[in-house]
This record gives sequence, C-alpha cells and structure tokens, in this order.
Amino acid sequence: MRATPRVACCLVGTIASLTAARASAHGFGQRFDLPLPLWLWLTGASTTIVLTFVVMALFVKERRFTAQYPRLDLLRFRIVRWAANAKTVATIRLLAVLLFMLTVCAALIGNQNPYSNLITTMVWVVWWVGVAFVCALIGDLWTLVNPWSTLFAWAEAVYAALSKGRRLSLGVKYPTWLGAWPAVLVFLGFAWAELIWGNKDVPSQLGATLIGYSIFTWLGMFVFGRESWLVHGEAFSISFGVLARFAPIEFVAPSEQVPRGQINFRPFGAGLMTSRPVRLSFMAFVILMLATVTFDGFQETPLMQQVDTAAQASHAVSTLLFALSEWGFDEFRVTHTVMLVVFAMAFVVVFWLTSWITLRWTAGWLGKQAAGTELTASVVACSFVLTMVPIAVAYHLSHYFSLLLTAGQFVIPLASDPFGWGWNLFGTADYKVNLALVSPYVFWYGAVTIIVVGHVIAVYLAHMAALRLFGSHRRALVSQVPMLLLMVAYTSLSLWILAQPIVG
Repeated sequence: MRATPRVACCLVGTIASLTAARASAHGFGQRFDLPLPLWLWLTGASTTIVLTFVVMALFVKERRFTAQYPRLDLLRFRIVRWAANAKTVATIRLLAVLLFMLTVCAALIGNQNPYSNLITTMVWVVWWVGVAFVCALIGDLWTLVNPWSTLFAWAEAVYAALSKGRRLSLGVKYPTWLGAWPAVLVFLGFAWAELIWGNKDVPSQLGATLIGYSIFTWLGMFVFGRESWLVHGEAFSISFGVLARFAPIEFVAPSEQVPRGQINFRPFGAGLMTSRPVRLSFMAFVILMLATVTFDGFQETPLMQQVDTAAQASHAVSTLLFALSEWGFDEFRVTHTVMLVVFAMAFVVVFWLTSWITLRWTAGWLGKQAAGTELTASVVACSFVLTMVPIAVAYHLSHYFSLLLTAGQFVIPLASDPFGWGWNLFGTADYKVNLALVSPYVFWYGAVTIIVVGHVIAVYLAHMAALRLFGSHRRALVSQVPMLLLMVAYTSLSLWILAQPIVG
C-alpha cells in the first residue's frame, strides 16, 4: 500500500540541491516544532478512541448484527449510466493498456536516469499511491483499469473466436487450502522491492521486474482462470480490493439477481461489515498490509538507525553481514530485510494473541458458554481483521498524501517527455517541481485527524463485528476491550512514527 519515502527522496533529489533546506522522508524541506509535546498528541488521540468506545456502549445497542447498510443506486442518474456504458469502459481500459505499454517501453528503451524516465514515477507514485487513494476514497478503480486482466480478457476473446468458443485456460480448480497465500508471498516480495531493493529506481531493472510479474500473472490466469486468479492469487487486485471495501462507491457485477449490475453509493467503511469471517490467509494479507506500511515509516526513525548501528557493532552479526556481502548483499539490505520479516511476523502474532486474549477475557467475565465454546483465536482474528482496514487506509493517506502532491508533480514534465529523450510534446517538459507545496503543519494536523478518524471508524466496525460474533450488546462490549487496547497502542505507534521526520 505504499510508495517508499526513499523513492520520493530519489525522485526529488535532482532539485533538492537547489534548496537550502533538507528534504525529509515525506517530501518536506523544513523541520518544525509541534505546538504541543508529542505525548499530549498521543494522549489526546488515544482518549478520543476510548471515548468512541464509550459512545458505542451508551448508544449503539443493537441486539443483532446486520451486514445491511443504506445504498443509493447511482445508475438511476443519466450521467452515471453514460459513464458506465460499455463503450466508455472499453475506452478507459484501452487507455490504461496503452499507458502500461508506454511505461514498459520507457523502461526498456528510454533514458536510464530515474528522474527522466516515466516508469519510476508511474510505478511508485502514480500507481501504488495514486490508485490506492482512489480505491480507498472513491471506489475500486483497479478492477476497471487492471491491464493484466484486460490484456488476458482480449486474448481470451480472440482465442474463443478462433477456436469456436474454447476457453484460454487449463481450467484447473483453485485449491481451497491455498487461499490467498500466493498473494501474501508476492506482496511481501513487493514490499521488499519497494522498501529495500537497491535497483528499484533503475528503469531497466524495474521494467524487467514488471514484465516478469506480468508473465507470472498471466500464467496464473492460464492455469486457474482469469477471475479465479484475480480473486485468490493476484496480490494487487486483493490489496486494492481491500482498500475499496472502505470506499463509498460499490460496484456490483451483473448476476441473475442483478442482471444489469449496480453502482451503489454507501457509507464509508460499510463494505467492511461482513456476515462471516474471512479466511486465515486473507487475514494474514490484511495484517501484512498494515505491517509493511508501518515498517516503511519506521525505517526513517532514529530507532531504526540504532538497530543498524547495533547490528554493525555486534561481532556475530557483523561477521554474518560480511559473509553475505561477499554474495552481493550489503549490510543495510540484510538488516532491513530481517526487520521487514520481523515486522510482518510480529504484527500477525500480536493480532492473533490479541484475538486469543479476547476469548480468554470474555470467558473470564461472562463464562465460557457466553464466549462461545466453538470459537477459536483464529476465528476471532478472521472476524475482526477487516475492522483494521480503516486504520490501514488512514495510515496510508496520512503517510503519503504529501508524497503524492510533491513527487507526483513529476508526471507533468514526464507527460511531455516519457522516454527522457528531450521531447516537449505538450509544452510541460520545463515544469519545476514545487517541494514546498505541502506545509509540514498541514501534514501534521491532517495526519492526526485522518488517523484518529480512521481509528474511530475501526472502533465502530469492531463493535459490529463483536455483535455478529458474540450475539449481544453486553458480550460485544466486554470482548472489545483487548482490541480497543490494541488500537490505542497502534495509534500511538503510528503518530510517533509520523512525527519523527518532521520534528527531528
């Protein structure tokens, strides 16, 4: 869910030297002092979350959970029907495919300077940050523009026409036991490439990786079928889909019940209320999204620098690092790779333990029968994990909106010269990026507000999940206490990480 701050620094590096101030990890050119001590901000944010829980206790007293929520079918409006017609959708998908091909071509034959090549900004800023913002705040844009899905669908149509309706797939049934685990591994590898890989800003290397992943994705579609692989194995369809569950616009595919499909407007976060738990692999994927975006910010903190120093000072660790360096792995990447895996595992373990404590806590207060004898920690974790998505959305927005507004400006000159060959197709090649576009004051106040709002929504969704799982208002409130403490702890951690680049 993220475009790394280090990539942002790389993108703005050529013009940062023109300014007197140092650009921070979030694209700022200045340090500023918080108007109040950091501990007061943490206390205020945590208190807001606790008060939200109190409000739930006093006023949200439904006896039964319901996954139904208010919907407004936008297709009743003519302008929406026009925007959603087949020709408009086909045009958008064609443009997305052409942009995808242009990006790959720029990587392979364009100028290899990362500041002059379209692919660096397109992958790390426009796609991974920009599309994520749209998916979380508007609706699932990725389902519409996914070039891998579109190209394979075109190939399917051509093959069906030439072979009298045969499918371009082996038709292997996707194993239930495999779940979303392939996507978990792919996403972890992507996070490593984004946060640690030394060649992530080398256009040819980035382009080769993009081609390799495209082949991998199309092979998955060929073996299991396009729709099956998109749902289970394609990491980015899953990650953008998770964010889109929070969005206010819901796309309902045509079916027997809804022949023409629907485009519904709904409350933010409503798509995260489900009537049954998700699978364990999907739970791990959602927690991995949280872990990797948090690790992204953690890399810029003094504490991570102390970890790097301690690793180098340790004789055993330094010996191992030296041995690995003989194979081309430098100390920084080895240390940060280990820390990335530790973060991912720690987040999953902490969330699972909190779920286990939830069961024990509820049984201790209300008795084992009230807690549910058929429940396990894994069931509780899979029931509550979607309530963490608003937190992931909030952290993503607060962590990267300044990056999108600053480094995203590189799209303007690159639109006129995507290959870095000195073109000026639209007269924008000489555009100067404004690093001071976002004030650190705006960033901080915005970040605090977004994170607190995200956690407030998460508390409400957790109450709804508890009602579904435990069946009554009293049981739901008792069971929520461990999750509430986890959210308070994560709020404090998030704000502390966000504060480091702008106060130190």
